[in-house]
Amino acid sequence: MPLPSYSPQETAAITGAPLAAIQRAITRQAIPARALGKTGRRQLNETALLAFALLEALPAEVRLSPATVYNLLREDPQRRDVVLGEVVRIDTAKALEGTRRRLALYDRAADVIVKDPAILGGAPVIKGTRITAQSILGRLEAGDDVDSILEDYPALDRDTLEVAALYAKANPLRGRPSGKLWPRAS
Repeated sequence: MPLPSYSPQETAAITGAPLAAIQRAITRQAIPARALGKTGRRQLNETALLAFALLEALPAEVRLSPATVYNLLREDPQRRDVVLGEVVRIDTAKALEGTRRRLALYDRAADVIVKDPAILGGAPVIKGTRITAQSILGRLEAGDDVDSILEDYPALDRDTLEVAALYAKANPLRGRPSGKLWPRAS
């Protein structure tokens, strides 16, 4: 079974790291990436994803390069502590707890989000519904709280909403919207 890999956009959505910083680290070869498929899209392994998450969790006073953090985690991705010099000790379990949870939720997206050309033109929807992942993210970004969304969609649960929002953030719509955006002015 191949190891999971994540695009820079997915890595940014899961870790909260800026996409530009991820792309820059890949371009400078500070973090290894591999090209997949005919398109040659760059993919990161889980260790690289966790390295960006750890960089985001560190306070601004602790400055490390992506390569340094990646090499520390590559030795043992499950290690509990990372020690820098004789003074700095980082509790990676605590620092990466939220990221590991989001990673597990995102890995569940394959079971929760479906794309079927017969349903809303193939837009990613929550399985068994016509609710798009993008609409869930849009409502959350517009300020709706999870409880109000759950009130509107009682068949859903909190984890499903979080999976849908994370999926939509990691897989933004590409290209121009179809159809007319506004009626023709006379």
